[in-house]
Order: sequence, then structure tokens, then C-alpha cells
Amino acid sequence: MEKLLKSRTTELRNERNRFAALAFVWGDLLLELDDDLRIVFASGAADGMIGRSAADIEGHTLQSVLAPQFRPLVQEMLYVARRRGRMDNIQVRFIRPDEQLSAPVSMSGYFLPDLGDHFFVALRVAINTLPHDVARSIRRDEATGLMDEESLSRVVTERLMAQRETGAEHKFTLMTLNAFDPLCKRMEQIERDEMLSSIGAFLRAHSVAGDTAGRLNGNQFGMLHRPDVPVGELEDRIADCARDADPEGKGVEISTSVTDFTAEMIPPGDLARGVLYSIRRFCDRQEHGFTFSRLIGQTPNLVNDTFSAMRDFGMRVDRLKFDAVYQPIVRLPSAEIHHFEVLARFYDDDGNLIPTERLISFAEQVNMIHRLDLAMMRRTLKWIRNQLDEGIDARVAVNVSGHSIENPDFCRSVIALFERNRDTMGQLMIEITETAEITDIDTASTWISRFRDFGVEICLDDFGTGASNFRYLSALDVDYVKIDGESIRQSLKASKGRAFLKSLVDLCHELKVEVVAEMIETDAMREMVTKVGFDYAQGYLFGKPEKDISLYWRNINDPKRY
Repeated sequence: MEKLLKSRTTELRNERNRFAALAFVWGDLLLELDDDLRIVFASGAADGMIGRSAADIEGHTLQSVLAPQFRPLVQEMLYVARRRGRMDNIQVRFIRPDEQLSAPVSMSGYFLPDLGDHFFVALRVAINTLPHDVARSIRRDEATGLMDEESLSRVVTERLMAQRETGAEHKFTLMTLNAFDPLCKRMEQIERDEMLSSIGAFLRAHSVAGDTAGRLNGNQFGMLHRPDVPVGELEDRIADCARDADPEGKGVEISTSVTDFTAEMIPPGDLARGVLYSIRRFCDRQEHGFTFSRLIGQTPNLVNDTFSAMRDFGMRVDRLKFDAVYQPIVRLPSAEIHHFEVLARFYDDDGNLIPTERLISFAEQVNMIHRLDLAMMRRTLKWIRNQLDEGIDARVAVNVSGHSIENPDFCRSVIALFERNRDTMGQLMIEITETAEITDIDTASTWISRFRDFGVEICLDDFGTGASNFRYLSALDVDYVKIDGESIRQSLKASKGRAFLKSLVDLCHELKVEVVAEMIETDAMREMVTKVGFDYAQGYLFGKPEKDISLYWRNINDPKRY
């Protein structure tokens, strides 16, 4: 009798503990899994969710009813749960009896060693926590199932916005798998696919919400995760996976870098731009070269530091806290100055010049280039007016990014500036730069036509041999094209190059477009571009960018200057 009572007491205790464990999770379907991941208990709406009754799935392994592409992820999540005690919410799909995939299902649960090392899992019809437009736009690397760079940045932004409500802190880990390409080439397709799938599962399982990880390029992987994730252990597991899959047993060496990814009260739009820029710079050898003393070296919180740089950059631009220099463009063959190109110069807090290319790259990547372009336009129009008041009628070309020319707010602001400064329009030119590709040619063409209505001449900058250059030339009404210096340098090396350059110049002339040669630094280059028919030239041979144009105007008639 005593034995029977003890047995009944144990059974009741286990039943109580089971339901207490299930109380930790919630959902439409509750599962208890044994140590082999076999379903020993099921209760709930299994029919509607996976097309099988709860009784039908008892005795089967969880993996056998999951869709194959989700099995590595769930396996890894349960591995994590065994160590941490719980499994964060992830999205999975099941295979229905008709071989169709189920609707997305959210899965979370606990691991309780006191109950026979069993897992207690709750499933519910997924309520996507990401905004619909973000979820719909996600693109993935087919081999690993991980997000691509831009998709990851959008999801990371949403997670960082959500953390403000929970107070959670996040870190971002970048893993670089050195010698990864040679490893993949040594492997058969099946083994390579299995390895990549496992790597993707490892990273997703340890990331926020089980799916905030991405493949950023061929051998670099990033994930947003909680501070308590054992990155070193994950690194070892990925290294073991690669070594086991390698027919030569070498595997890869993994370099890991971790930075804080938390977000203060950053506006959502700025945060989205800052996250993408931060991820790209973090991947770029963990160097963050562009800064106003903040975004430099290995920083403690990359997103906030990026935003600080954005805020500082915006303040300097809006208040015109930067310098402008002017480089002459001369007419060939006389070398008489035709106009000047105005260039921005920014300096860090130590007074060191920030390389212009780095500055422009930063401004374009964080979507602030239109603010710089507008500031340069304001400053230049003011400068032209001052020059006219002093009797100097120098013409000046202002650079406008391809990004800006597609921004209607920027273009409307430019038109408003033109309306207020009609008496300076005869001295203004615009150079459209191709550091950023123009995607909406029709919109760009419309705005360019409106600029030309004010008497502003247009130059197409950075013109080379790319297909997009010719698309722009055929679709945009421009007065000049500027051939990039690299194309000219290459043309000096072979007669074919010079013949091509001459054909390009002849084509432009046939279209009634004049041509400028860029980066002319030697007499040989000057002679060559003059012979093939260039109309104008720019480069150190004729003058470096200077703050004071009187250096050039004063010496314009000096025959020894050139």
C-alpha cells in the first residue's frame, strides 16, 4: 500500500510539475519533448496548425514533422535551451500530410533538467513582430538562410527600436572565416550545402528573436545578440563544423569582433541609415575612418557613435561650418580659365583634413549627401554675389550627387534658391557626380530641365566607359561631360586607348556636348587630350584647389604659368 501511495504521489507531482512547466509558455499547441526530442505529450490545436491531431504526433520526433529547412535551426535552438534553460521565440514551419508547408508558427519553450531533461515547447500561429513592409522586403542568402546586408540592417533597426521599450542591451558580432573560399572549393556540393546550412543555424539560433543574423559577404557573418551569448563557444562550434566538413581536415580560422549595438533616442530614419553604415564600416576591417573625433578606431557603441557623427556632420553642414576651395578648368589649347569647380573641405577636431572621398561616401551612405549639396549651393551663390560686388565674374561649378538629383525636397529647395538669386545664375554651373547611381532617369531629367530654365549649365562628371554613363548621356540634357582621369591615364598606354578616347570625344561633339579632361598632371597628358579634341582640362598642371581664386586670376595672362 505504501509503495502504491508513493507511486501515485510521484505521478501527481510529475503531473503538477508538467503543467507548471507548461505555464511558462503559451500557445495554440503545447509539446513535451524527451531527451531525444521525441514528442511524449501534445495538447492543443495541432489539426489546424500542422494538419495532424495531437495524438497522431505523440511518439514522433519533432524534427520529423518540421519542414527540412527549419530542422538545423530548431536543433541548434534546443541546444541553446539546454544550456540557458529557455528558448527564445523563433519562427518555423511544419510539413503537413499533403507535403505542403504550414503557415509560419512561433515557437518558444523551456528545458527543465528536474523533469528528466525534457523540453517544454509552445507553438502558436505566428504574429510577425516586424512591420509588414520590413518582413516582406527581407532577402536571404540561399546557402545559409541568413539575411543579406541590407535586410539585416533593416531588422536590426527594428530590434533596436524595440529595445527602447524593454531596456535590453544588444551586441553585434562580426565573424570572419579566413580561408573560407579555398575550403568551399575543396568540398563537394552536398557537404558544402550542409556546412553552410549549419553555420546559418548556429548564428540564427544565438541571435535576437532567433533570426537577426546575416551573411554580409562571402566569408563574413554578423548577428545581433544578447550580451550573455557565449560568442567564444559559438566560434568553436563553427570552427569544428568547418573542420569536420573539410576533406583535408583543415577547416578555417575565425576572427571575431564584437561591438555594442544599443540605441539611444535616435530618430527611426536616422537610426536605419546609421545601422547600415555601422555594419558596413564594421565589416571593413573594423576601421571607422570618417569621424569628427567620435567615429574612429574600435568604438564601444558603433550605432550611437555613427549617429553622433551624423548629428555633428549635419550641424556643420547646415551652419556652413566647412571650407570651400576652387580649382580652375581651362580651355584648350590656350589654357585660359573657363570656370572653377568648388570643393568642400572638412577638418576633424585636431585640424586634420578629412579625405573628400571618405566624406562623400559617409554622406551618401547615411543619406545626408543632399544636405551637403544644398549647403554647397547656398554657400556658392553667396560667394558668387560677393565676387560680383567686387567686379569679379568668375563662373563656378557645384557638385550635386546622383542621390540628390533624385530627391524632390532637395530639388525644390534648389529651385527656391535660384528664384531668390536670379542675378547670379549666369555664373553658376552644376556637375552631376556619379558616386551614386541615378536610378530614376526620368525624374532626374525633369529636374535638370528646370535647372537649365534658369540658365544654369550642366556637366556630367566622372564620365568613363561604363554602360550607365552612356545611358545618362542619351537621356539627360547636359552641356559638358568630364572624362575621369583614370580613363585618360589608361589611354596614354596604348594607341587603342587614344583611339577610343577620340571616338568618345567625337560622339560628345556630335551631340553638341563639350568635353573636359580630368586630372591632367603632365605635359604629355595635356598634349594627348589636346590632340584628340578635348575642349577643356582640369588638373594640377593648371592649378590646385585654392581658397583664393585671385592666385589664378592675377596670373592668368602670364605665359610662363603653364
